[in-house]
Amino acid sequence: MSLGFPTKEIAEGKARLLVPKLDIKSGEPIQHLRSEAPVFYNPVMKTNRDTAVLFLSVIESGKDRGLELCEPMCGSGVRGVRFLVELGNTRKVVMGDLNPTAIKLATENATLNNVADRSSLRLLDANLLLSLHAYPGGRFDYVDIDPYGSPTPFLNNGVLSVRNHGYIALTATDMAPLCGVNKRACIRKYGGDSIQSEFCHEVALRLLAGALIKNAAVHETSAEPLFSFYSDHYIRLYARLDKGAKLADQKISEMGFIKYCKKCLYRESSYHNKKEKCPKCDEYYVIAGPLWLGELADRSFMKLMLEALSNKKYLENTKSASLLRMVNNEIGYPVGFYDIDKICSLIGSKSISTSEAIERIKHEGYKVTVTHFGNRSIKTDANIFELSEILTPRR
Repeated sequence: MSLGFPTKEIAEGKARLLVPKLDIKSGEPIQHLRSEAPVFYNPVMKTNRDTAVLFLSVIESGKDRGLELCEPMCGSGVRGVRFLVELGNTRKVVMGDLNPTAIKLATENATLNNVADRSSLRLLDANLLLSLHAYPGGRFDYVDIDPYGSPTPFLNNGVLSVRNHGYIALTATDMAPLCGVNKRACIRKYGGDSIQSEFCHEVALRLLAGALIKNAAVHETSAEPLFSFYSDHYIRLYARLDKGAKLADQKISEMGFIKYCKKCLYRESSYHNKKEKCPKCDEYYVIAGPLWLGELADRSFMKLMLEALSNKKYLENTKSASLLRMVNNEIGYPVGFYDIDKICSLIGSKSISTSEAIERIKHEGYKVTVTHFGNRSIKTDANIFELSEILTPRR
């Protein structure tokens, strides 16, 4: 098949792939590369795709039949092809795109990896493709929604196209609305208010989870977050969908707000958004939400993902491996993380190393862990007032 543009062959995971050959200049913005390429392949998203393979490795191990998966915005087909090559129990992957050139390239990549017989390529709008499978017998075990921008326009059809006890994965790259830069856009897209804070990327994940939970509840379906993370200017969420009005009500009951004092860095979770003042400095809180206040990862599921990682040696030393371990360590901590440099600035002291901060906090009897959000970010059961005292230089 003639593609009409130059290509090069690369390897990702265990797959061989043809991707457009571009004249990439150092520092060229990704938006420009996206507009220049006939079909866009983003190597930065390899970690995203690695985690999807590990997630599905857990899912397929619990099934006595082949999985049926959908990637409604497939681009070059790298994700769907990797699923077919790297998973042992995948019956079919339906890949769709509205770009005819993308469908041609994805078809070539399926053929190159000898998985064309288990691939179904559709030249369709993502919402249309998903809606065509929203009926008993036509639904998928897993739908992977990975757009450029927000996934929320695809949530309704995404939820409807997943089987009971099936799974959905969402990527969001529109970090400006989610991190409080464009608050109106966040309310429109995610149904909640965002805030500018040192833990804005966690707020972003909670807003995305909240949007999915609210959308699923409309269909008397609960959405249970199993694994989520922030990386490379995007957020990613994996969730299980289970039918049942009571289950959906339970998830809705864990929605709420985060109240944050910009002056002293105090924060708290709340189930109401009443305008209130900080108990320490009498400044009004800024409020994020409504959003998900529950866990962003499931401990039992994370254990299975780490076991799956140990069985995929080619992924052991990747960024996805360290992400899994760090996210697993964050389970059980209060909402919101702290930035060590920001606390040091607050108390008027020189910054200290992450290891020294952790040592001091542990010495005072508190739990603490470095987060995957950044190597200067920590989660702890100590509050900001206790942290300020602990990190104040000794005389």
